[in-house]
Amino acid sequence: MTENTNSNIQNSEQAREEKIAASKKLNEQLKQNMSKIKHKILVLSNKGGVGKSSIAINLACSLSEKGFKVGILDADLHGPSVAIMLGFEGKKLQGSSEGIIPMSVSSNLVAVSMASLIETSDAPLIWRGPLKMMALKQFLGEVEWGNLDFLIIDSPPGTGDEPLSICQLIPELEGGIIVTTPIPWAPVFSIASNLLLSVSNNIK
Repeated sequence: MTENTNSNIQNSEQAREEKIAASKKLNEQLKQNMSKIKHKILVLSNKGGVGKSSIAINLACSLSEKGFKVGILDADLHGPSVAIMLGFEGKKLQGSSEGIIPMSVSSNLVAVSMASLIETSDAPLIWRGPLKMMALKQFLGEVEWGNLDFLIIDSPPGTGDEPLSICQLIPELEGGIIVTTPIPWAPVFSIASNLLLSVSNNIK
């Protein structure tokens, strides 16, 4: 019984050390990846249905057409729309010895979306905060983004896990675009998004 107990303790300790080592490696990969990207911009809103994804995609496409190397990350894990809007819905992400290969949209534009990992477009993603944080961390650290001029991050509505995680994972985030509509109460909702950027990354 003592031998079994000692063995369990050793296995538990080994698993803990492996987990720490894997986390450290991912942090280093993320830092290295982000160092190759000149400008990181978060597109967010505090209300859904305001055209946030359309703004993010149009911005990414316009920059790529001007000759800039651009990546777009669909950080809306529960309602990814970038894949269908850019025409790669149903296509799965592929991996290599170096990491995850992003979808090539054009010669200057690559994209990554959770839609390329789930089985079907109507499959629910039932994740809590820690899992979502890890998924975004892997998207930023394990995807082969390469040398980019811009990384556009399309965040889900609100000021919850996803935009907060992005702000924490990319402390050098250069700016944020808050999308809203001209209805009377929309600017009030946008204040919360502005405060998130100001508090998390000191972005004014």
